[in-house]
Amino acid sequence: MLLADRLVLRDGTTALLFDMDGVLLDTLALDLELAERLLKPVVPHEFTLTPGIVRANFPYDIPEFWRRTAAAVGHRLSEEETARLTAELNRCREAEAAPVHEGIVEILKDARSAGLRIALVSNNPREQIDAMTAATGLAEFFDAVVSNDIEGVRKKPAPDPYLEAARLLGAEPARCAAVEDSLLGAESAAAAGCFTVGVATGACDFRTLSASPHVDVCYSGFQEARVRLGNGRVTEKFLVTPNEFVSHMIEHIAWRTGRSVDVRYTSDDWRRLGELLGKELRALPRRRTASVSLGMIDDGSCEVVLRDAAGQADGRSGRFTLTSSQQVDLDWFVGVRCEQMADGRPLLAMLHGLADGGALDIDINVTSFEDPHHTWEAVFRGVGIAAEKLGHPEGEAPWETAVTGAAEEQPPAAAAGGDAQAAAQPAARSVEKGWTTLHSSVTRAATQRETAESVVRVEAELGGSGVDWKVDVADSIEVDGMRELLREFARGAGMRLDVTFRATRLNSSHVVTEDIGMVLGRTLRQIALERMERIGIYGAGSSLRGVEDLDAEPVHVGVSMEGRKFCKYVPLAEEYDAFRKRFLIGSTLADGMFSEDLDDFVDGFAGGMQASVIAHFGTSATVEEGWPMVFRGMGEAVRELMSVNESRRRLIAGVKGTLA
Repeated sequence: MLLADRLVLRDGTTALLFDMDGVLLDTLALDLELAERLLKPVVPHEFTLTPGIVRANFPYDIPEFWRRTAAAVGHRLSEEETARLTAELNRCREAEAAPVHEGIVEILKDARSAGLRIALVSNNPREQIDAMTAATGLAEFFDAVVSNDIEGVRKKPAPDPYLEAARLLGAEPARCAAVEDSLLGAESAAAAGCFTVGVATGACDFRTLSASPHVDVCYSGFQEARVRLGNGRVTEKFLVTPNEFVSHMIEHIAWRTGRSVDVRYTSDDWRRLGELLGKELRALPRRRTASVSLGMIDDGSCEVVLRDAAGQADGRSGRFTLTSSQQVDLDWFVGVRCEQMADGRPLLAMLHGLADGGALDIDINVTSFEDPHHTWEAVFRGVGIAAEKLGHPEGEAPWETAVTGAAEEQPPAAAAGGDAQAAAQPAARSVEKGWTTLHSSVTRAATQRETAESVVRVEAELGGSGVDWKVDVADSIEVDGMRELLREFARGAGMRLDVTFRATRLNSSHVVTEDIGMVLGRTLRQIALERMERIGIYGAGSSLRGVEDLDAEPVHVGVSMEGRKFCKYVPLAEEYDAFRKRFLIGSTLADGMFSEDLDDFVDGFAGGMQASVIAHFGTSATVEEGWPMVFRGMGEAVRELMSVNESRRRLIAGVKGTLA
């Protein structure tokens, strides 16, 4: 049951029971203002009364509030002092009607329209309750009032007040929903058997209330819920939820789907938040029945499959499953703290809701986990990527046409009638010691690096094909096998490469591979930066094109400019130590290449491109099979990374680009 788009109750609820101070009325603000002023003439010594002291004692009746508050600053009140302070606070409250909290009137009206019986349950005397509800216009909504001066009814936290309210309304406590702002009141309502709603507008903050075993669902306030993905710029975003990390996960999905985002959500009912977000995804165009993605950020990664579940014969709306590779203890991953969250269960609830609201079957395989927030970010990035891919027509891979479809901007000299060929080849510029950018554009760049050991030059041209290879090293250095591996890379990326390496002093195979990888990465970064500025790009990509690739291709590679420089190999069904010994270190390919030198190439590439590279190994691919797949997969990932995404034009790669 949803009241006024603000409060969700269990189906079958027949009665709604409200606390008054801090829930209906903002009496806390008045008490915060008055408490120190009224205490100063009574307490004989200097003291500081913090808001935390006032808030902690706020749930008690007024005489007890004063006794506890004075004790907190080192003074024991006499009965006369307690009575005088109580009378003073009551006079102040009567003189100025406390404001009604946002959303309360709308909820009360909708509850009345829905046929719910309503009671007020307060730790105040009846006379004061009547005066305050009359002054604020709320009295008409209540069918019953339970005050703290009814004979035989113990005060909160005893269950008596809520049991009495249910009796007066003729309702079963289990079918009543009680709304409380304090742990004291929540304990009372829960002990009575009510469904207990916490709202952090009074005695407790949201985190404390939400963590209470007596609270079934918690709200930061009763503002109207709003979750929208729009057609505006990705920099247009408004995100307010009770948890900053949850907001950040929504931000990832909006960024990945290229949408503006407008979210105000005040509850810890994370599944409902997921449902609302899923409905927004469901409203986006779907031209495929299934999609796949490799979600990654730094050392965290996963593989995501989305299937359109709308119109399923069994009538279900969606399904979510979470599995893990051999490298991940799934229970530990879900159970460990993640930034402001005690564990990952709220995020699981969101994903379940996303599947229901979005009419999606969501299958996520968590493949790499070292830092929990990296892996959870990888999960939500992966969901966003796959959701965006559902909008691509079946059989069409937009990145394949986008690489060559980006027109070069006309060189200034050509526009002025000058030498177009000269203008197309801007003068070389030194970018840092040893590095020179020879030229760069949205489809082509060349970079040179000079060190005491070598001179390396790499040119890359999107839309071309083939590899030109000129390597001058000692005869004892066997690196010719790199040419064929670079062909695999170029084939996957849909580009032409021109690679020149000249050793000037030291001859070492790992220097050749690492330096070529580094300069190739820097060259591609130059193209990526040009494309970011002029046309917009995805900024991250993988070798996964369709769901069938998960089984057909043993090696899946992701490359992302949205995180730190990082490279990682993840065997999904093999212990890492065994994989390292078998594949990474100490093996020699038939063409003479050393496996550790190829690892150095990948590391150099990640450093030069300032990107993260992750390779998932689904089966025990041999060294001869696996390394060509790694190179081709890197190329395919770069191809997607470079693809046109106009929503990100002039934005840096990554969700932080939306801060621009």
